Amino acid sequence: MFFIFGIKTKLKRKEDRKILKNGLHVNAIIKVYQYYFELFFIPLIPLGKKYSIYIPHSDEYYETNYFSKEMPEEYLEICKEVGRLY
Repeated sequence: MFFIFGIKTKLKRKEDRKILKNGLHVNAIIKVYQYYFELFFIPLIPLGKKYSIYIPHSDEYYETNYFSKEMPEEYLEICKEVGRLY
């Protein structure tokens, strides 16, 4: 079946940052994704952003979806700060 339109998620930026976790500065991997409405595999209209953060020190992974946000507020602010740059 051939679709001529849809919604696609593209990775905009991946960044390593130091964050404060339990009094220690640990590395965190932050990824910013952009939702696009696409037509014939060409992204046309940006719809929103999605953020994910992975903390290898404690093996924690959080992400925001299009429908729900299950990320703690302090991590969401860090992700939004990275997202504003790109």
